[in-house]
Amino acid sequence: MKIAFIGGGNMGEAMVSAILDKGLAKPEAIWVSDISEARLKHLEQKYGVAVTGSNRQAAERGEVVVLAIKPQNLTEVMAELNGQLKPAQLVLSIIAGARINTLSPGLKHGCIVRVMPNTPAQIGEGMSVWTATAEVTEQQRGWAGAILGTMGKEIYVDDERYIDMATA
Repeated sequence: MKIAFIGGGNMGEAMVSAILDKGLAKPEAIWVSDISEARLKHLEQKYGVAVTGSNRQAAERGEVVVLAIKPQNLTEVMAELNGQLKPAQLVLSIIAGARINTLSPGLKHGCIVRVMPNTPAQIGEGMSVWTATAEVTEQQRGWAGAILGTMGKEIYVDDERYIDMATA
């Protein structure tokens, strides 16, 4: 599977590291975009992944597009990616507080997984609670579960409000 990360901060890096450590993907199958040139250089040197300053360029390469940005950057990133994603691409959002009813119209995309990993996920001991839109296929649910499983345990819930409860 090819994975694009929009955002290469602490949580994005933790996910890249876990995915590579567990052998879920090879470095050449991972793209990371970030606004910080220093972060991109660090990720490229440490993990051997492809990096870019362009969110669109990264996103077009992923079967899974992980949104790993700060909530305050969401509006800008959604505007940049709005209508740019292919229907078959899975968006996996780890953005705190970003609900599906914001992400889907903001991206003009229906195939979305929302997850709230907790801090121990950064060391592979986390608990990630996640949900998916009806458009997400069984294969894509498998991808989401596999990605999240590299960071610890993962639990699927069929109602997004349980994510909010789990993080309260």
